[in-house]
Amino acid sequence: MNNDIFGYLNFIKAKGRPLADINPGSSEHALCVEDALYAIDLLEIARLGVIGGDILSEDEDGILVYALHSWGSQYYYLSWSCNRSQDESGDEYVGRSIVLAKKSIELAGKTAEELGRKCYVVLVV
Repeated sequence: MNNDIFGYLNFIKAKGRPLADINPGSSEHALCVEDALYAIDLLEIARLGVIGGDILSEDEDGILVYALHSWGSQYYYLSWSCNRSQDESGDEYVGRSIVLAKKSIELAGKTAEELGRKCYVVLVV
């Protein structure tokens, strides 16, 4: 395993909110927008692509919920995925997935701000 990945894993565990409360048994963590963007930088250093991401928010009690359930189903597009095509190299895929992840996170953060809501991101690596 790439040693740089440990920096990413330690970061999300330290900064993220565990999803086990809403997905029993899950080891995933949700990060605020700022921390998610930093985590993307760590993944870029480790040369790992981002397969996708889920956008979450908080309900009235501060419990994490998927944003589309809280903000409305019209926001389903905020979660994203990025698959490697057969004709692209690993480095090309990593670069493309990093750019898409950053754009997607920034869009979700802007949407949350417009709605007056909090935004959290679960990265799928």
